[in-house]
Amino acid sequence: MARLRSPAQRAPQTVQQATALATRYAVLSAEVDAIDARRAALMARVNGAADALLVPIAAELKDIAKQLKPWWAASIDDLTGGKRKSIELGGCLIGYRISPPKVVHDHGKDGDAVTVLMGTPYEAVTIRVSHSLDKPGILKVLEEQGALDEDDAPAVSLASLGFRSKQTEDFFIDVIAPAAVELGLGGDETSS
Repeated sequence: MARLRSPAQRAPQTVQQATALATRYAVLSAEVDAIDARRAALMARVNGAADALLVPIAAELKDIAKQLKPWWAASIDDLTGGKRKSIELGGCLIGYRISPPKVVHDHGKDGDAVTVLMGTPYEAVTIRVSHSLDKPGILKVLEEQGALDEDDAPAVSLASLGFRSKQTEDFFIDVIAPAAVELGLGGDETSS
């Protein structure tokens, strides 16, 4: 299999070339921002229009369900002969179904229920314990331990356990004053 070579990176050779590239970067960043803003505005308009259509339909669906619920309760035996909990009616399946089981308890918050279960024979099968690294806490301890003299250092430091902080110096380009870009995306939408 032949090896593919990466294209050579073109780097500016002068301050003027670098300035031109940075200016182009700022213009392109402004275009990205304009496209994102236009997309957000269009999505907001589309969502608003969809909501305007959906809200009355959802209200009518809720009203129909409210009307059918008592009718079903009164008619279930006649319609099913007491043998079923649902039937097909008008293109719908209508009836009763059992919800999935969920845990409820008389102990207020779940934390209070955990306290009740601790120390009982059910503790091992009813209480879940999860562990995760507190990375901000680790960074704080590493910083504190790094500032200590050797005499004050703990016998077992986090560094001796294989922990360390890592920082890299990353190149960045931040646009200071984004250029105003008017973007016409085409289509027949009206501007917002």
